[in-house]
Amino acid sequence: MRILTIRRMLGLTAIGVAYVHGKRGGDATLASIADTLRHVWTSAAERLGIENRAPRTMPERPASPRMGAANGLERPSRPQGG
Repeated sequence: MRILTIRRMLGLTAIGVAYVHGKRGGDATLASIADTLRHVWTSAAERLGIENRAPRTMPERPASPRMGAANGLERPSRPQGG
């Protein structure tokens, strides 16, 4: 039964986005629809009082030492053929 409620929520969301897209005068392009989705998301976030979080940064890691072959055996270099 929960699947039906999730489907209903997604359906109502799609109808709402289509309504807003038409009201904003959007074109039938992916870029225009993406712009409408961003507009709906930011509007909802503003009304709910959700602030944008700072983007996550990856911690600096020291460079890993260069490893040899996967099995631990070193291969001799190939002679240059001429």
